[in-house]
Amino acid sequence: MEKIIIGCTRAGLALKKELIPYLENKGFQVDDVGMKEDGEFVPYHKSAAAVARGVSEKKFKRGIAICGTGAGSVITAAKFKGVFPVHVTNTYMAEKASAVNNCNVLVFGEWLTPPQHAFQMVDAWLNTEFTSGVTDDWKVFLKNCVTEIEEIENEQFK
Repeated sequence: MEKIIIGCTRAGLALKKELIPYLENKGFQVDDVGMKEDGEFVPYHKSAAAVARGVSEKKFKRGIAICGTGAGSVITAAKFKGVFPVHVTNTYMAEKASAVNNCNVLVFGEWLTPPQHAFQMVDAWLNTEFTSGVTDDWKVFLKNCVTEIEEIENEQFK
């Protein structure tokens, strides 16, 4: 059973509450980090960092971070080595986040994303492999991009 990590701040609780059973019904073991329904306030940068840290440390292959707009969570998650976060607002973006950007942390803005749309985006993201649907020359190009991004990370994260 694949594990997935999910976290949110206050603006994100309602969407996270819908996504967890959705993911569990798909066979995922979900690790819920960040703010809880009746818990202490957790700011967006701490919940996004918890998700990104889990992916960066390879405890999880993928994660989902949720805040109000998605902007703060994607900024925070991008600070972690090996984490490729993408803030998505439609299924096409979610599919391309996997196929083109090798996205391993999907970011939602609860204020912008109804649960039914989030379900569709999660499905597109989970069901699309990196480099799927592209020509062989683009596969080489995209894989080289990931390698070069890792080199940039190694330079920046000294």
